[in-house]
Amino acid sequence: MAGDPARLDSLFSAVQGLDDARGLIAQGAAAIANRVYAGRLGNGPASSGDGWRFRGSGYLQLTGRSNYDQIGRLLGLDLVGHPEWVRDPASAARVALQFWDSRGCNQLADADDVRGITRLINGPALAGLNERFAATARAREVWRT
Repeated sequence: MAGDPARLDSLFSAVQGLDDARGLIAQGAAAIANRVYAGRLGNGPASSGDGWRFRGSGYLQLTGRSNYDQIGRLLGLDLVGHPEWVRDPASAARVALQFWDSRGCNQLADADDVRGITRLINGPALAGLNERFAATARAREVWRT
């Protein structure tokens, strides 16, 4: 995403056209995250750095200060104070499983509802849904053998 202006522009309303996307890409990943996640998911303005600090990380791409705070509280971890823990393999699995459980994903998984799980994790954005269907099919094959 970070290198494709058209994709960046199509995914985020905070990006205003291809020229804007190219300019953000030239500034780097932190500038992109700070802009597209500013004022969302409990993050402060772009100048706060929250977009980068609480960027999508870990196995389920936990995103936003409010999600880091909520999942951290449930786990007894200070993820707001230590957002790098979401990316650390020692805690990333616990974070992902807690997020999955807190969103009630098991029931949808039992019903093979990939679209529903995607909405619970990503919100209304369904980008990458075809890849998720394919990955789910591959996983089913692995578990059958």
